[in-house]
Amino acid sequence: AAIKFAWAHTKRRKFVAAMRGFSGRTMGSLSVTWEPKYREPFLPLVGPVEFIPYNDVEALRRAVDEETAAVILEPVQGEGGVRPATPEFLKAAREITREKGALLILDEIQTGMGRTGKRFAFEHFGIVPDILTLAKALGGGVPLGAAVMREEVARSMPKGGHGTTFGGNPLAMAAGVAAIRYLERTRLWERAAELGPWFMERLKAIPSPRIREVRGMGLMVGLELKEKAAPYIERLEKAHRVLTLQAGPTVIRFLPPLVIEREDLERVVEAVRAVLA
Repeated sequence: AAIKFAWAHTKRRKFVAAMRGFSGRTMGSLSVTWEPKYREPFLPLVGPVEFIPYNDVEALRRAVDEETAAVILEPVQGEGGVRPATPEFLKAAREITREKGALLILDEIQTGMGRTGKRFAFEHFGIVPDILTLAKALGGGVPLGAAVMREEVARSMPKGGHGTTFGGNPLAMAAGVAAIRYLERTRLWERAAELGPWFMERLKAIPSPRIREVRGMGLMVGLELKEKAAPYIERLEKAHRVLTLQAGPTVIRFLPPLVIEREDLERVVEAVRAVLA
């Protein structure tokens, strides 16, 4: 949807996306997903798409031109290794797209709904995108996605130019409203803002030579190892009942529920300490 609206609004075809970025596996989102193993079996895709190094302002400046419809970025790369954007990079993306008449699309499917310590991750950077994509936590467990955009962009779509059979169905909409109301009532992003930095500091304090870096934002945390992460992810699950995800070959990704208690995170830290011993 975001790609279609960018086309409709700008009447341009080119997109700029980031290396290690992941936006999905359907034909449009796959086109702006960097990992070749996902894209290459299905070429040709939507395009052209130019991929630039994440957090490289000069590469972004060179890539965006008068043919660019939109720049699409994750404020924190999820599948790409839990890599937060620098403030300079996202602010430059906002300025450059405005200068060139392109749109800025932020993919907050993982980072939205309080995960990073704000309602939406873009709030950390003092910018507002033209289009914001949301899903996952938006439905509170019910499948739901949304492309939220400026009214001017929304009105660019020809009448009848976009729609889905089950889009806006009552069950999903009720779940989305309930999830948003719960988030607003409990202000769960404040828990992420409080517990995330503490959790990262506890992970950094683990005295293991296997650890290369701990990084993240709020309760979206990546622990990068100097070796393959898969065996340690398996040990965490089987020996300690700690469920984590892989984010690239060497990164263990932690996405705890925003309602988690500090003592539960302490148990996770001790489990990580044990498997890395």
